[in-house]
Amino acid sequence: MFEVSAVLRAVLERIACAPPATDWTKGAGKNLLAVCLDEVKFAPRLPVLLPLPSDPRLARLTTTVLPPPLGLLATRVGASEKTIGRIFKRETGMSYRQWRQQWRLMKAYEMLVAGASISMTAQDLGFASDSAFITFFKNLSGQTPKAFLKTPAGQIR
Repeated sequence: MFEVSAVLRAVLERIACAPPATDWTKGAGKNLLAVCLDEVKFAPRLPVLLPLPSDPRLARLTTTVLPPPLGLLATRVGASEKTIGRIFKRETGMSYRQWRQQWRLMKAYEMLVAGASISMTAQDLGFASDSAFITFFKNLSGQTPKAFLKTPAGQIR
């Protein structure tokens, strides 16, 4: 999933309304297609899939409940933080910290699109304050939650 810019939206409309016999290999058709492909290539991506590790010690992790901080997880599963880190890197391609941040970002997208307030989202995702959540969201997504809600992706309700 990716954000659709105003340019991409306009190009897609032109492509969708083009006559069936349009030649996409030359002229305006070729240019529209090139712009479309460039816009898609550089469009900001929104995460839609978060892999779960398959290691039995981490079987309790789900994508529905806020994952605990690494130290608490290590205590719960009886493994060291380093072991958990190695498992996550091997099975998800991310450190546990990165995985947990990605989980929180995905959940933030989900909650905001569903109509949750920024304050409620921050609270439910375990942030100390709204400003801490806004900073987190902006650092990971490149925009504030408020700006996200103004984009087409944030307006899906």
